[in-house]
Amino acid sequence: MAIFKGRVRVRYGYSRWGYTRNNGKGWHGGSDEEGLDSTTIRMPDYKGKSISGRVVTARKVDRSTGSKTWEWGWYVCVELDAGQTPDAVNYLYFCHNARNLVSVGQRVKSGDALAVMGSTGNAALASPPFAHCHFEVRATAAGAGLDPTAYTGHPNAVGTYGEAIDETEDSDMKFLEVTSGKCEVFTAPDVNAVDKHYNGGKLTEGVCYPVQAEVGSSGGYSWVRIFVAGVQRYAAVLADRCRLVTLSPGDAFAACVAQGGDAAGQRAQRDGRQAGAYAQRTEASGTAPGV
Repeated sequence: MAIFKGRVRVRYGYSRWGYTRNNGKGWHGGSDEEGLDSTTIRMPDYKGKSISGRVVTARKVDRSTGSKTWEWGWYVCVELDAGQTPDAVNYLYFCHNARNLVSVGQRVKSGDALAVMGSTGNAALASPPFAHCHFEVRATAAGAGLDPTAYTGHPNAVGTYGEAIDETEDSDMKFLEVTSGKCEVFTAPDVNAVDKHYNGGKLTEGVCYPVQAEVGSSGGYSWVRIFVAGVQRYAAVLADRCRLVTLSPGDAFAACVAQGGDAAGQRAQRDGRQAGAYAQRTEASGTAPGV
């Protein structure tokens, strides 16, 4: 299982891992992976073997903090469970995302959706910028990037890898489309747990929120776990207020990006940065990835 379904492309020589920049003098700690048939970034396997871990970071660092991790944009870090692979890798990084689809503390395994491919952070400064995932593997959170090829499933070389899939969209990536201003948001699948701290407890009409899981029924309602401006919350699926939809990669990208611009989303980003204080302490001394 690669980090994208279908084909993946390493577009440029400098997109490879290693001393691939500035005529061999500039270090690039990971591989820039571009999903051609899918925009959903997924937990990879190790040489065909399923692996698992825990999300230890899912956030975006503001450039004004002075931390070099601003270059990652929206990113996810997964700490692997011990003893699964024979190499030194313990941390997987998925960077430049349009939107993260997981939260800190969440357990993930090969194939699970982690984020939507994007061009945030210093990827936006490329000429030209293009949506991709800077994928990096490390032994320690503050260490240098190691050879990622056992996890990407292809050589450290320019090229297109994998086989095309029939449909050019993520058929299992669902969104909650809000059709009424009465649609409430909850901190738990409980009608008494309305999240008044977010937008007065209401989701925004016309917005599509990424669905992480359909969590079943409770209290006579069907519940989904969603991501609202990068924070995990819940919603009840009611026909007169919202509906589940499947979006094409382009529409999914637009839906994720649209959430980041509102004031509530900015507050959630700040909350996420505070929740990721541990990661900032351990990563600040490391080398941030290139574009």
